[in-house]
Amino acid sequence: MTIDSSYVNAYDISGIQQNSLERIGSALAINKASDDPSGSAIGAALGVEKSSLSQAVENMNSGIAMSNIAQGGLSEQKELLENIKTETLKANNGTMSESDREIIGQQINKYIEQYDNIANSTTYNGTSLLKTDGSSSDDISIVDKESTIEMEKADTTSISDTLKSLMSDFSTNANSRATLLDTLDQSINQIASYQSDFGSASNAMESSARNSISTETQIATAQATVMDIDYSEEVSSFSKTNLLSQIGLIMQSQANAVQGRNISLLSH
Repeated sequence: MTIDSSYVNAYDISGIQQNSLERIGSALAINKASDDPSGSAIGAALGVEKSSLSQAVENMNSGIAMSNIAQGGLSEQKELLENIKTETLKANNGTMSESDREIIGQQINKYIEQYDNIANSTTYNGTSLLKTDGSSSDDISIVDKESTIEMEKADTTSISDTLKSLMSDFSTNANSRATLLDTLDQSINQIASYQSDFGSASNAMESSARNSISTETQIATAQATVMDIDYSEEVSSFSKTNLLSQIGLIMQSQANAVQGRNISLLSH
């Protein structure tokens, strides 16, 4: 039995059309490994690389947000320390009476309480940023794809503990007030150092995120080159195949008609 080649051609064209429609529908040149084994493997590897970079960017963004929160809390604490220094200088003025200094001392204690509240409430995802416990949990590691950026919690409560110890005889002891001023100067410098540390880490994370985004974009472009179709070319190819299919059907119909007439003539 001989199979008419037109049926075979129609079957082949139908298969080509289905594959073309699948590519157009998914916008991918490779929809399964059998389409292009090596291209599929390369595309998958690039996809894994792109996902890793995307997670690295997300990690950096979280770290930057954490650093910004810490810096905001430190700025508020620094402002309170400056207020305390101003009040202490006021108390040292010879025009102040002991009762005046007691009132000033009460205001300073309120500032110290606000300072501690900031230390307790400045957190990120449940992690305190301005309090330490002397353990390894004080270190915060922000992981990039190939490196780690370290941040360290700020030990701001040790500052307030020292300030509290100097407030017991604030209104009566000029030496305590002088020591308090020296301590405040050191504490303000310490807060500035913490701000600088968080700021440097934030800059490093921003740089890392930019590099990862740039690399991710390049990899996405490479993956698209391997995996994506040329849409206009694929539609044009499908249109040509569809036209060939229609021509084949017309020719097959004509051949069937001729064959029918021949059979009719032979039967008479």
